[in-house]
Amino acid sequence: MKRSIISLYEAMEDKLSGYVSIANYRYMNLCVKAEEVSLLSVRVNIEGEEKNIEDVAQVSKKGDYQFVAIPNYSEDLMPLAQGIAMQHPEFKQEFDAENVEVGDGEGNPQTVKVKMLILTMPEVDDDRYDVLKKAVDAAYDECKVDMEAIVSQTKTQITPLLAGEEPADVKRVKDGIDKAEKTWAEHRDKFHNEKLKEIEEAHNKWKAKQAEKMLDRIQKSNN
Repeated sequence: MKRSIISLYEAMEDKLSGYVSIANYRYMNLCVKAEEVSLLSVRVNIEGEEKNIEDVAQVSKKGDYQFVAIPNYSEDLMPLAQGIAMQHPEFKQEFDAENVEVGDGEGNPQTVKVKMLILTMPEVDDDRYDVLKKAVDAAYDECKVDMEAIVSQTKTQITPLLAGEEPADVKRVKDGIDKAEKTWAEHRDKFHNEKLKEIEEAHNKWKAKQAEKMLDRIQKSNN
């Protein structure tokens, strides 16, 4: 089989994979739950130098909807907060501190106050629910169009190259294109549906909270 046929097929698969990955990256940056990938773009200005967040702080998840960010140096707490706010102004930020016992190197424990930043994902109220769903569908539609375009382009380019190839090889190439298209479409749909489910669950959580508040107000007014 011609090398050019194999090259075109491999290039198509790479692009299909890339389009799906980009769509999923966009979903994860529509922060409903705390997604570590959403912090990758954060830059922190330390004494005039832009640094990646992982170079200046330790970040961990605190449940599904919160991050805890502990700066390596306490004086970097404010620049850390500012850097995150630049990329994700929607995150609720709270400053906190905990007393932690550490050794002094000679077996004597010391209590140190560790400063930290608590990041909470915004609730999915009615307005945000609509915005998120539209953003997810837009990313999906763009991904689908790009995928269909690269498959169509690949078929157009490969067809004349298949002239003279054995029928079995021609079938294998065409079946391979169809299988790759189906496989990556399934990945695309899976990520899309998972994000919509995540948004729906968060919105239902917000609605339940609102219902509880309403019930509480009614009970107080009746007392």
